Amino acid sequence: MVLQSWQDGAWHSVPTDIAFQHAFVAGKPEHGYAIPDSEPTSSDTAQSDTGALSFEPMDRAVLLVPGSWVWNGLESIPRAARRQSSAVGYMVEDQLAEDVEDLHFVCEPVQGDLCSVMAVASDKLAALKGQLERLGWPITAAIPEYRVLAGANNASSIWLDGERAHVWMGAGKGLSVSRPLVGVIAESLFVPEAAEAESAGNIEDSPAIRVFGDVTDLELATFEQLGSVERNADAPETEFLSQVGTNVPGNLLSGDFQITLATDAGPWWKKPAIAVAACFVLQLVFFVGAGTYYKIQAGRADEAARELFSEIFPGDRPGADLRRQVMGYLNQSSGGGGEFAGQLQQLSKVWQTGKSGDLKLQSLRFDGNRGELVLQLRAANLGQLDSVVGKLSDGQYQAELLAANELEDGVSGRIRLR
Repeated sequence: MVLQSWQDGAWHSVPTDIAFQHAFVAGKPEHGYAIPDSEPTSSDTAQSDTGALSFEPMDRAVLLVPGSWVWNGLESIPRAARRQSSAVGYMVEDQLAEDVEDLHFVCEPVQGDLCSVMAVASDKLAALKGQLERLGWPITAAIPEYRVLAGANNASSIWLDGERAHVWMGAGKGLSVSRPLVGVIAESLFVPEAAEAESAGNIEDSPAIRVFGDVTDLELATFEQLGSVERNADAPETEFLSQVGTNVPGNLLSGDFQITLATDAGPWWKKPAIAVAACFVLQLVFFVGAGTYYKIQAGRADEAARELFSEIFPGDRPGADLRRQVMGYLNQSSGGGGEFAGQLQQLSKVWQTGKSGDLKLQSLRFDGNRGELVLQLRAANLGQLDSVVGKLSDGQYQAELLAANELEDGVSGRIRLR
């Protein structure tokens, strides 16, 4: 088995190790192309330089397998059967000399139900896949040699490659043969194509045959009898590389033989999974932080409410439900429950307008019979105390300052609201 690499516009030989050579040894019982059970020893591997073929981390390569490995024909395949290799095989079984169960089929649509069907021995592909995975080469597609000629313009082509010749019919069929047979093969393929154009009255529009490689005069004369010949000085490999994309037409490494490249980044879903997990953790931390913050705020509000309750009702202890406890006091007030609630609402409005910490409620006494509320307040100064009295008098109830005493850190005053 000879392995070559296309570099700098030419083919260069690539040394292979013993395991690679043994994987493709023919003539073995049952499985002629099976990978050997025993791994090569270090001494065997040292006999060849496998490091001669190296790739960059983001490189992707296409492997050309011998065209003689692959049968290629044009067949009508229903759309429902194209993705099933076994179903395609049974539809072209009559044209093959091998058992379809031992073959792998690739079907590519051409026009309508017409498809370009390729068949290759499964044991050959298994050996090829095993060696590519063992060596770690980033080869994502393997095509027969003649598929290099399948350009975008669907022209018929002949590639004279040393002792071999590769032929491609623009309709979607190709093969590789020994070079002395190329004239006979080209005549059987291209004469019906030219005859069809002649019967349609488009002799001048008959498809030209593109010829690559060094052609002899005798070969050129044979090709010219089949139609117009277009000689190409450029190598077909260069034209193929300029057209190939992420998906390579005619890729044999499909289905069970598809190769998944091993990368340091891991499987394709690893990064999305990490991103989803990170978002979940961040969201969980946010919710925990927000819950902790609001729990602390609720605790502070509850503590402030209990302190205010103790100031308003010094003789009672705040319970678990302050709202129900305050409503009970209002319902128990005789004849003045409504006035007491209104006076508290007016007091709360005035309280909210003051600066936090300047006013402090020292005591509160409500006389239900008289309907008056007596407050003992501590303010920063006498002016602030007069301001509170004035604001309390702006509403439904009237307020008056009964007494005021100076303290070391402010003023204490008694206010009556009725």
